[in-house]
Amino acid sequence: MKKLTLTSLTAISLLLLNGCNPVAMMNHQLDPNLPKLNNVKAVTSNTSVAFEWQPVAAKHLDGINIYRTVKNSYVNMPQKELIKVATVNNAFASHYVDTGLAQNSAYTYTFTTIKGGFESSHGQIINVKTKPSFEAITFFQGFQKATNIIKLIWRPHNNQLVKMYRVEKSINGEKWKWIASVENRMMSEYIDTYVAPGYNYTYRIIAVGFDDSVSKPSNIISIHAR
Repeated sequence: MKKLTLTSLTAISLLLLNGCNPVAMMNHQLDPNLPKLNNVKAVTSNTSVAFEWQPVAAKHLDGINIYRTVKNSYVNMPQKELIKVATVNNAFASHYVDTGLAQNSAYTYTFTTIKGGFESSHGQIINVKTKPSFEAITFFQGFQKATNIIKLIWRPHNNQLVKMYRVEKSINGEKWKWIASVENRMMSEYIDTYVAPGYNYTYRIIAVGFDDSVSKPSNIISIHAR
């Protein structure tokens, strides 16, 4: 196991992370005599990781600190830089969910127990990987309906956790731009009125889940406007 180093949590990171228990961040001093937390289970989804452990109330502790690396940092780095993502200040708590993670990305987590202003040495170390993008929509077509109108249609995604569709567009081979969000999984069309003759328009659709996970891009539709 490679060496773990500790850095403080930035304010931006704190805004992106939350758990199923109230979290109050504070700094703790090391007390190697405190017991380590070594029995943690993890379940991953597309953009989050859920943790479960035995409550530490029986050991007369106050709670736990949770640390992790930035995404994919352990793959090629000689050291794993740790960020404190939560302090769970309830000895009876036994669950936490770390959210706002990147899809298909690797993270390393570790845990400490806390009492007063002190924390234990690092306990269990868990390597996890979030789930990859889910499948693309299976049908996507586009038609020029008038001089300045292109209509896009697709088959609704069969994943009921989809909340909307992201419509992306490229003009004459330039960079993809997110031009519209189509709300509701069952809505399956978009009409682009920003069209001019002589330009080549390319479109793709990406489904977005309620947890902000995304699908693979659809097949690409290219239309030369006339």
